[in-house]
Amino acid sequence: MELFGFSILTSFLLFAVGFLFASGRSSIHSFIRGFPRSLKLAVFLLALALSWFIARHVMNLSEADFGEYRWYIGGIAIFIGVSSYVFVRDFLAVRAFCILALFYSREVLDAAFLQEPTTRLFLVSIIYLIIVGALYFGAWPYRMRDFLDWLFDKPARPARFGWGILGCAVVLLGLSFTY
Repeated sequence: MELFGFSILTSFLLFAVGFLFASGRSSIHSFIRGFPRSLKLAVFLLALALSWFIARHVMNLSEADFGEYRWYIGGIAIFIGVSSYVFVRDFLAVRAFCILALFYSREVLDAAFLQEPTTRLFLVSIIYLIIVGALYFGAWPYRMRDFLDWLFDKPARPARFGWGILGCAVVLLGLSFTY
């Protein structure tokens, strides 16, 4: 995918996340609050991250990059994924989500690398904020629970947060047509 496609996709993802927070539905808010410790989401996100890692990174290894050992590396990755579900269940959904965010960020930054339009820098800035958040919450996943508790402590905070994300999505969508 190229820069325009990633810009559109990122803006739609931001629209979805912003809408989830901006909607005043208590069922959606309780789903979001339960996200950090959800085992069903942990399995889904971990399987998705593991599939992405194996298909995009492991299976494309050249011989200079230990390509003859790709099946061993893939087996080790599957073993680590299953072991993390068995032994490190707490906040696994947050960790898996952070892995996916970092994989997606790499793809976007690769597409934006050395591109001409300076308006791409808004997309790159959003991606760097996502990277910082993914590294922070990946290292300390219980902080996601604390952040969500703080966010939903007052009824106006989730709506303001969601409207801010929606605003970024609108700006990004508008800028993506200037490439």
